[in-house]
Amino acid sequence: MTTTSRREPSGHVLIVAYWFPPVRGGGIPRPVKMAKYLQRMGWRVTVLTIEADGAEDPGLSVAPARVVRVRERDMRPALRTTASALRGVRQMWEKATRPGAGGAADADLIDLGFAEDESEIEASKIGWVTPAVKAALRIHDADPVDVAVVSLPPASSGTVGWFLNRLRKVPYVVEYRDPWTVGAFWTSDANGRRRADPATRTRYAATRKLEETLLRGAAAAVIVNGSRNVERLRASFPAAMRGKPAVQIRNGVDLEDIPAPPASRATGRLRVLHAGFFYYFHSPHHVIKAMRQIQETDPGVLKDVEFEFMGGGFPDALLKASEEWGIRDNLVVTSSRPYSESLRSMSEANGLLVVLPPLESYRDCIPTKIYEYLGTGHPVLAVVAKDGAVARLLEGVPNARVADNADPDALAAGITEYLALLRQGEPSRTPDDEAPGAGHHYLHRAEELHELLGSVLTRNKNGNRGETS
Repeated sequence: MTTTSRREPSGHVLIVAYWFPPVRGGGIPRPVKMAKYLQRMGWRVTVLTIEADGAEDPGLSVAPARVVRVRERDMRPALRTTASALRGVRQMWEKATRPGAGGAADADLIDLGFAEDESEIEASKIGWVTPAVKAALRIHDADPVDVAVVSLPPASSGTVGWFLNRLRKVPYVVEYRDPWTVGAFWTSDANGRRRADPATRTRYAATRKLEETLLRGAAAAVIVNGSRNVERLRASFPAAMRGKPAVQIRNGVDLEDIPAPPASRATGRLRVLHAGFFYYFHSPHHVIKAMRQIQETDPGVLKDVEFEFMGGGFPDALLKASEEWGIRDNLVVTSSRPYSESLRSMSEANGLLVVLPPLESYRDCIPTKIYEYLGTGHPVLAVVAKDGAVARLLEGVPNARVADNADPDALAAGITEYLALLRQGEPSRTPDDEAPGAGHHYLHRAEELHELLGSVLTRNKNGNRGETS
């Protein structure tokens, strides 16, 4: 695959991304970087997103691409009411059917970072569909769109591509940053137990029909997180996906954004940074419990060590428990920061931490921050499944350590070993073209998307617009 062949197809691409700067979050850089590098490959790029307040981060500029913003209709009261009603049905069913319900059987839900799954309804963002579809049609009528990329979640973004295809015959590619109905939270709870309540079953059946309709009209699908989700998607929707490309294009890092680490660091406390929000079944409970174990057996390990959790979602109950366990002084909880500031914080830290919960649904997950971590060249501690996707990604990466998130003793030992590594002093950073992050540059990711879009345009010219019989 040569660079020349990758850059032959070009045209006008519409990127539909509800989450876009100045909004903050882990999924924000991807559409920005794809827009940035697709333009360098000859594409005219238009981004369709929502109105949002805030200053533009210099690291998240898509200039000279056009950004079209629409005002979202406020549907939150209706969505909250619907979610609350369905949540009540589910909870009553679970209390009535689970052995020992309401007692010991449910005690581990907090430990596992239990979250209310019906929040997906409140996060559906259906209020932006109508204004976004109208804007997409105006964009196309003024400057014909050759292909659209609709980025999910929220799944409602896919509606924009579907209507654009139906009304203007524009092919669209569905990009799954996270899986939709293939996601495990539809079928199991935080304990891994199968969901069998009427509310969830009804939602699941209806939502699968919506996803099937979206895929039936699509020209291709991109899986961002979880290589196994490519085959899961094909297996779940064989008719809708028949004969269509389905590829994985992972997240990455823009090495042009990574600042150099400081020439010298202040002596004293070691600073280990975790960047990212805790959500759904995601919680750092196992890391904090491992720190408690270390404090009880060898308190000198945590002396002058600071773990900063930046980004929000850290459970208040866990922070309170850390006071009783004697490790509160080792924890710093801070809010999310703009993209450039977050990258600067990564470069200034002594070490970097990524945490995934010990759940099967996270085994194939690779958080975006991992790629940014690799771009800094700093030592990384990954609290993840020992044979999961992150562990495989870090194989052979210098100064990367994996601690098994399902084994408390192994996790405590992994943290101890990692802190010993940091106390030895950080090795000199390798040049960017040799750094572990170089292989995950967004330039390469955009080249993959460029090739896929080119194949979609070729198939479209040949009369295959994505619909299947």
